[in-house]
Amino acid sequence: MLLFITEWTGTIFGITGAALLSSNTKHSPWGWWLFLISSLSLCLFAALSSSWGLLLLNAAFVSTNVTGIARVWLPHVRTLKTRLSASAS
Repeated sequence: MLLFITEWTGTIFGITGAALLSSNTKHSPWGWWLFLISSLSLCLFAALSSSWGLLLLNAAFVSTNVTGIARVWLPHVRTLKTRLSASAS
């Protein structure tokens, strides 16, 4: 049952993250978090099923997801906070 849950969590979050990033909307940067959840879930799935190539692939994806969060999501959130504080003044 855990294999089923981790596989499908990774799949659903990965598809949703890709759709969100490709939508190019103000909410798109949140897709990096969905990708991170997907990659972590698929890492667990791969480890439990001894799929070492899949584990390596998703471990690399975790790294790129963290980079995306740092380079895209954090600046996005800072910009939103700046705009909100400027409009409140």
